[in-house]
Amino acid sequence: MSALRQLFRTVGHEIQAHPVATLLVAALLLVTALGGAAQITSVTGDQAFTAENPTLERFDDTFDRGSISVLVRGEVTDPATLRAMARFDDRMSSVEDVAYVSSPADRVRAEYGRIPNSQAKIERVLGRSDLAFVRVVFDPGLTQPEERPIYVEALDAEEWARFPAGVGVIVTGSAAFSAQLSVLIQQSTNRLLGLAVGLMIVALFFLFRGVRLRLLPIVAVFMGVLYTFGAIGYAGVPNSTLTSAVFPILIGLGIDYSVQFHERYEEELETAPPREALPRALAGIGPPVFVAMLAAALGFGATWISTQGTPAFVWFAQTSIFGVLLTFLAGLIVLLPVLTLYARFRRRGLGELGVRELADGGWTGGSTDPDGDTDDDTPPTDPAGDGDGDDDPIDSERVGTFGRALGRTSRVLAANPAVVLLAAVLLMGAGFQAGTELGTLADTEEFIPQDLPAYVDLQQFRAETGGGTAVQYDVMVLGSDLRHPAVLRWMEDFERVAVGAPLVSGVDSPATLVAEYNGGEIPETEAGVDRVLDRVPARERARYYSDGYAHITVIATQDMTTDETLSFVTNVQDAITFSNPPPGVQAELTGTAAISPPSIVDQIESRNVTTGLGVVLIFGLLLAYYRRLVKAVAPLVPMFFVIGWQSLYMAALDIPVSPLGASLGALTVGIGAEYTIIVMERYYEEKARAGVSKLDAVETAATRVGKAISVSGMTTVFGFSALTLSPFPILADFGFLTVGVIFLTLVAALATLPPTLVVLDTLEDRVRAAIGRSGAGADPAP
Repeated sequence: MSALRQLFRTVGHEIQAHPVATLLVAALLLVTALGGAAQITSVTGDQAFTAENPTLERFDDTFDRGSISVLVRGEVTDPATLRAMARFDDRMSSVEDVAYVSSPADRVRAEYGRIPNSQAKIERVLGRSDLAFVRVVFDPGLTQPEERPIYVEALDAEEWARFPAGVGVIVTGSAAFSAQLSVLIQQSTNRLLGLAVGLMIVALFFLFRGVRLRLLPIVAVFMGVLYTFGAIGYAGVPNSTLTSAVFPILIGLGIDYSVQFHERYEEELETAPPREALPRALAGIGPPVFVAMLAAALGFGATWISTQGTPAFVWFAQTSIFGVLLTFLAGLIVLLPVLTLYARFRRRGLGELGVRELADGGWTGGSTDPDGDTDDDTPPTDPAGDGDGDDDPIDSERVGTFGRALGRTSRVLAANPAVVLLAAVLLMGAGFQAGTELGTLADTEEFIPQDLPAYVDLQQFRAETGGGTAVQYDVMVLGSDLRHPAVLRWMEDFERVAVGAPLVSGVDSPATLVAEYNGGEIPETEAGVDRVLDRVPARERARYYSDGYAHITVIATQDMTTDETLSFVTNVQDAITFSNPPPGVQAELTGTAAISPPSIVDQIESRNVTTGLGVVLIFGLLLAYYRRLVKAVAPLVPMFFVIGWQSLYMAALDIPVSPLGASLGALTVGIGAEYTIIVMERYYEEKARAGVSKLDAVETAATRVGKAISVSGMTTVFGFSALTLSPFPILADFGFLTVGVIFLTLVAALATLPPTLVVLDTLEDRVRAAIGRSGAGADPAP
């Protein structure tokens, strides 16, 4: 611990000695970060919730063809409409990474060689209809960023094709949905960032009073956020629905670090000139805030470890870890050098008289030592060393009425630990019981705004096509001789078994294709199968066979809930097993639609494991740092209370457990540890003074740092509240949840930690006394 204090004291001396150079380093990091931020990409939809899977990767590279669907309504058999479709078809067919375009115009041109002027001729081919579809199919294996330019080209092609007035055209599909959602995520990230900054400014202006440059922490935090953008860009971490939630969180957390630095620096200026105040402030507040920052990083790390490789959660954790590290760094290299320069400016402006301005609450002494003892520590007539000239160790001017009220309240609570802790435990138990009855939010389509135009279009398209890709799931078949009649007959057996299961409405397999082109029969020999497949158009055959793999499509019922989707997945997997694939043949249900729901549900159901892992990691950190069991346990006790209380809060507001909210237990421990560590550190610092009792130490600690953590906590609440205005339901719910939990964490730190410290400290004293008596009474060694 002493080594860490000395390290931060040295950092303080260096910043104090070289503030301009420190700011130049901060500026250089900013320029570097902007280069990384330009490299950030976005990933949306189920792909963000699908962990690495070899079968899925093979499926993506062979059969998973993204597509754009164009829904045409109106006089679709009018020659002008068909010519517009043909123009759209021809232009999109020449676009890079487009495999083919399928439209009604193809059928008409195949019949007549052109689009005839007669609507009757067109209707002889297409029939009479007021609805048509054009499908643009991509090459397999494209990523979402590679698909988005095709969607943009499709929008341009739709305008260029000049569909007649009165004909409605909707461009939809996976690429359209991904592109619009990507834009919305970026807009939401920027909007939430702006809202968080604005709310922080309001909070700091009204809550962080009595200090110089009280809005400076938001500047430092904003720099830290920009550093984070650069870091994730260089690290290849994409932006996603969940990642966009990180930045308001970082503003809330980063404000804590900067406010603590700022407040302690102002406190040290009460009794020391600027050149000594900063090293003393960092030596005092640096280690606990550093440990608290590491605790927050470990809380996010617990989410990372427990996600089983699900990308969205890994990206969320990675971005958060980068963020807490870099906002802490920004507090050091942006906030503190500016405060140093400002203090120097003020000192020069006041001359060499050594004036201390009570209105500003800071000691701005001149170059001479005011009390003549050469230690530059206190004004000459201040026996308590607090800067107010009396013998009270607390500066009444600085802490104010609120600070003193916190101190007195903490003393009362610490004097009655049994009542306080019993009430906290009972509420925690009630919370754990309520947590078993909370609803869940696991459907990725419920994560997004339901009025997103691309989503509305997609729903409309699904309604017209009987569900489209939303109800199609994929089975990848691996093995040799996949065209053998025995394999095809197994596929027929699989179809009979699967269709008999609940929620499965149909199966389309290579056996279906071969039977269709062979009079409803499977040939007896593999050569016969090959002859049948040779008659199948190559484009159609590629949907079923590619590079030694086969593809089976299983069609589900529409509008399945998350529980029904999980049941459907189980039913298909059971059908594969029950149908008994031939030796050497392996069939596996795959595709993002089948893999992401179980992954999300697993994340929600493992929330207790995530919380437990976070507690273990943070306990290990505290034990390694303090090397005292009491100091490792005490900061965590209030967090256990909050973990239970948060379920009561969720039940009261009917907030479901989402995959993002499932990580909140570990985050609560990591984030809340800052408040409890800072209070505990100040308690032991005050207790070490001669003649100070435990209750005195509690009161002084709560008075001194209670106001600071209350300001930083409420400012954090303001920052997190920006999430409640997110257009994404999952983020809005998380915003309401985090606002409540941060407030509960602050309450727990100020209300339950003081009695916890008194109880554990007393218990430790008794154990030491018992060990001492035992050692003293033992027989001397021979």
